[in-house]
Parts: sequence; structure tokens; C-alpha cells
Amino acid sequence: MEYLSHIVNLALFYVALTVSLNLILGYGGMASLSHAAFFCIGGYVSAIVTLQLSANFLVGVALAIAMTMIIGGVLAAPFIRVKEEYVLLFTLSFQMVVYHLMMSMDAITGGDSGIFGVPLPEILGWSPETPTQFLPLMAAVLVLVYWIAFKVTRSPFGRVLKGCREDDSAVSSLGKNVLRFKVTIFMVGTGVAAGVGALFAHYTQFINPSVGSLDASILIIAMVVLGGTANLMGSAVGAILLIIIPEILNFIPGASDLIVPLRGAIYGILLIVFMRFRPEGLIPEYFHLGKGEKKDGLTQKAKGSDETVTRKENSKDAQVPQCKVVLEVSGLSKAFGGLKAVDDFSISLERGKVTALVGPNGCGKTTAFNLITGFLRPDTGKILFNGRDITNFSAHRMPQSGLVRSWQDVRIFKEMTVLDNILIARQNQPGELLSQLFFMPWKVKQEEAQNLKEAYTHLKTVGLLEKQMELARDLSYAEQKLLAIARMLASEAWILLLDEPSSGVDPNWVDHFMKMIRNLALSGKTICLVEHNLEVVRGVSDTVYFMAGGRKISQGSFEEVMADPELGEIYFGV
Repeated sequence: MEYLSHIVNLALFYVALTVSLNLILGYGGMASLSHAAFFCIGGYVSAIVTLQLSANFLVGVALAIAMTMIIGGVLAAPFIRVKEEYVLLFTLSFQMVVYHLMMSMDAITGGDSGIFGVPLPEILGWSPETPTQFLPLMAAVLVLVYWIAFKVTRSPFGRVLKGCREDDSAVSSLGKNVLRFKVTIFMVGTGVAAGVGALFAHYTQFINPSVGSLDASILIIAMVVLGGTANLMGSAVGAILLIIIPEILNFIPGASDLIVPLRGAIYGILLIVFMRFRPEGLIPEYFHLGKGEKKDGLTQKAKGSDETVTRKENSKDAQVPQCKVVLEVSGLSKAFGGLKAVDDFSISLERGKVTALVGPNGCGKTTAFNLITGFLRPDTGKILFNGRDITNFSAHRMPQSGLVRSWQDVRIFKEMTVLDNILIARQNQPGELLSQLFFMPWKVKQEEAQNLKEAYTHLKTVGLLEKQMELARDLSYAEQKLLAIARMLASEAWILLLDEPSSGVDPNWVDHFMKMIRNLALSGKTICLVEHNLEVVRGVSDTVYFMAGGRKISQGSFEEVMADPELGEIYFGV
């Protein structure tokens, strides 16, 4: 009986560990090879604190979590800025450093022998001395871990994490600080792993470097991939299968002699097979979105879509435009080495007007957009929004100030639902802060209800309300373009920069896009678009700027610019 209870406890430990890694890997999109190292650090910190300082078990666990979260934050801040393959190398290096430090610091860690005699957990005089007695404590800890993970992932914070997993730039363009979200979830995931590690050390009354080996990290990753990334139920399935099945096989004569030396190879093969043939794991992220649930969800959630929505300005930085010219760009320049992509470019956007940027490929239109929206820093020049200097604002601050952009290649979040694509664009949501998420849930709930009503309004505007619970990847290309526009509207920005809104769209949809753009301008939005389709430019623009060689060549009405002989020579070759 005690052996069976021990196996169950072991499985529950790994379920908690898998959930914590799933927060980082499945939801945050960061492939970490050092998760076992944080588990090991937590175990050592708690063991040393309780043994050397005679501190209570709970004090040791709390210190282990706090110290590991700090280490995780310091580690994550630099490596999150690099490409995914370098994140793997970075975390692998950290894993190896921690393992060898634990092996070599004999005076502190006991070296290869580890630390014996770690005190059993004690809470209010109660101390579990057998695996069976320990089960209720482990079950309670697992419930706590799942509660934390559920709160984080089913919240505005979790939505942003899923967006970061797919496209950091698109998330930044919606007013979210990607670095803050990724560092935060890395700290939460490593903190949970450390707490579980501390509990493990007190359960076994022993800790040594082997629990933080690379093999252990690969095992945890295999559990996540097997069960299903970004799926909390999948974490449990993957962990239980990879812990229980080897134990069952141990009862087969001769099987244990074969499995133990080949365990690492088996886990590696499982990883390769699932990554190749079923990357979503046994339980996909959106397995619950069956046809019946989509319909039921639509019926229930759309009830409020026709309600009158009291609009409020959601951004603390945004200002209602008071000037006729809401965006003034002057002397903007950007060089890449010897190439001047944008040279002394100036543009003025008037409130409620549509301005178009035209010119041949490579003339600097998209670079100008990137400079205006903070994705590139200008070498010279100034950008004023409503009289306020926003020249050196970072990309995620631009939507908060009232300026948002779209992308030529759409960049919607295809692995998220249509509704979540809209909700993620809402600015300064209380649920995006973990402090408010856990300590002010009533405020988060109230704001979420308001955001849902706003989201239904924008989906209805573009004609996608009936598809709110579908994954964005299942939309047609034209519908994805509409979703991108609805997402911009959800940000409540006053200035919309549209990068080739009609490109790749069936001609039958072009008139629809033109009508929508004009209606947005009539509603008070200020619009600037980059567009190669001159029929669209003719149909929607009030002012046209023609660019060539990174410079503004001419400006005026469509007819005035088209009459410019220089444009005909550069653009049409005549």
C-alpha cells in the first residue's frame, strides 16, 4: 500500500512540475531546458534553510520560491530578447551550470552525495511520516498549483501570453509590453517548480544534484509534449502516463533491466514522434471547441452584443484629438548602413480623413510605418500626436497613446479564437496584472464583461460575430483581414495605419473594404494606408503622398498626384 501511495505521490509531483513548465512552454512559447534545475534549486534552498537555520518547513518553501523567482527573472530578461533557438542554448547552459555547481560545492550541497536528513513537512504540529499520510498534502498542493495556473491562463494575462507565443511584434503593436509578460510567466513557472522541489526534498528527506539533471528536464518536456501544450488537463495526462507506465513495466520479469538504461532514449523518441506527427499532443489546446459548444457559446455570449455599450477611453495615455492635424511627422530619416530607407520624410494626418501612401516597392512606405509606430527608432525627425512628442516611444506605447497599425501579412493570432483576437487588443486591462488578477478579481470580472460587450460590437461591425468561437486560422483570408481591422478598432485608437488592407483579397471583397474604410473615417477615425491598388486609393483617400527612394516626391489629391509626370515615370515606367 505504501509503495502504491509513493507512486501516486511521485506522479502528483510530476503533474505539478509539468503544469509549471506548460505555463512557460505551452502558453508563453518559451522552450526551456532548465526546468529541472529550478526544481533542484528549490529543493536545496529549503533543505539548507530548514537544516542550517532550524527554520519551519513553510519558511524554507517560501524562501525557495522567492529566491528561484528572482533567479528566473534575472535569467529570463536577457534571453527572451533573442531567437527561440538561442533560448534553448541559453537555458541548456544554465541547466548544466546549476548541475555542476551542485556537484562541486561539497561544503554547501554535499556534492554527489547530496543532503540527507531533510526534516519532514510540519504544519500546525502535524507531520506526515508515510507516503499514505503525505497524499492529502500533495493533493492540496496540486489543487493550489492548478488553481494558480487556471487563474493565469484563463485571464487577459493568459490571452496576451498566447499572443506572445505566436507573434511578439503583433502583440507589441496592440499595446502590450512583451518583455514584461514573458519575464513574469517565466518567474511564475520557475517559482512553482521551486516550491514543488522544496516539497519533494522534505518528502524524500533527501536532495542531490541528480534531480536537476538534463535527463530530468527532458522528461518534464516530454510530459508536456505528450499530454498537450497549453492544456492543463494534458499536463496531468502526460505526467501520469510517463510515471505510471514505467512502474507497471517493472513488474514484468526482465523489463526493468531493459527500461532503466533505455529510459532516456524512449523519452527522446516519444518527443520526436509527437513533435513530428502530433505536435498538439494527446489533448489539443482547443479540444473542447466542439461544434455543439461553439453554437452554445455563441448563443450565450452574443446575448449582450445588441446591448447599448457605454464607450470609455481604456488607455491612461490616450488623448482625445483636439487639433485638426492629429499626427504631424517632420524630417523623419532612417539609414541602414549606407542605404537611406527613409530620407527627410514628412506627413500630416487630419482628423477624420484618409491619407494614402503610394509608391513602388522598396520606396520606404513600410519603413515609414515602422518608424511612426515605434518598431524602428528614427535617426532624425519628430513625431507629434495631438501636439505631444511621441518620437521615441516604444512600439507597445503607441496604441496606448492612440495610434495602432495593421500588417501587410495580417498577423492575426491564428491559434486563438476570433473573440480572443479582439479581446487581446483592449488596453490596460486589470486582468493583465497578476496582482489585480489574484487580489482584485471583482474588478477583473467587471472589466472583462465590459470588454466582451465591446468585442461583440466590433465583431458585428466587420460581420464576424457568428464566427466568434472559431479559431482564426479557419477564417478565409478576407475574413482574416476583417479580423485584423476589428482588432485595431478594439484598441480604441484614434489613428489607424493600414498596411495594404486590400492586398491578396478577392476583387469582390475590395468594395467592401473601401466602404468600411470610408465609414471609419466618417466615424471620426484618422486613417493612413499604404496601398498598391490605385482604385482603392482613388475610392477612399482624401490626400495622397507619393514616395520614391525614401523621400516624399509629391502630395495632393489623387488626381493631382496622378498627373505628376515624375510619378508616371517612376511608378508606371512611362
